[in-house]
Amino acid sequence: MKRVLRLKTLAVAVLAIVLFTLYLTPPVLAANAEDVSQLLKDNWCVSFLWKQCDLSAADLRGANLQEANLSGANLSGANLSGANLKNADLSDADLSGANLANADILGTDLRRANLTEANLNRTKLWDANLTLANLSRANLQDANLLDSRLWGSNLTQANLTDATLHGADLQYANLADSNLTNADLHSFFFRGSKQVTNLSNANLEGANLTGTNLRGAVLNGAIMPDGSINNEEIGLNLK
Repeated sequence: MKRVLRLKTLAVAVLAIVLFTLYLTPPVLAANAEDVSQLLKDNWCVSFLWKQCDLSAADLRGANLQEANLSGANLSGANLSGANLKNADLSDADLSGANLANADILGTDLRRANLTEANLNRTKLWDANLTLANLSRANLQDANLLDSRLWGSNLTQANLTDATLHGADLQYANLADSNLTNADLHSFFFRGSKQVTNLSNANLEGANLTGTNLRGAVLNGAIMPDGSINNEEIGLNLK
């Protein structure tokens, strides 16, 4: 009898442990097969009202999604490496943790998109609209951001090592604690003091700032190209 009671107690304990483990385990991302099929067939999958386009963790490597409509879609954790997203609509989309390495995002609409911790290594972002996008902790190493719009974007702790930022609009952008080592900001203009770009504590070591207008940019604690730490809050023009 005692043995039976011990076995029952053990079974209850094991069940409790299993249930507790399941409770703590985060849900596994899995795309909706119908949404993936619709995207590849019709080149669109959008979220509206009660319907969410679920492409989370979808394997879309090298997919041709030029001019696709993915407004508000859930692409968190999706693999879009090498994909063609030219002129696509990804406004308000969730791309957190997505892999966009080597993707072509020329002229793409990414307004208010969530790109937290996304991989954008060597990604072509020419003329992309990233207004108010969240790029915190994103990997933008060697990315080409030529003429891109980053107005009001969040780039805190982003990796912009070797990135090209010719003509990019960084008005009101927050680049605090970002890594801009060897980034190309040649002849860049950070706009006026009423349109502040936050570069506090950013790492600009080795960056090309020749002819750059830093007037209005917040540079307190930033590491400058020569390795020195800036103590002036607001930057000036560089020759």
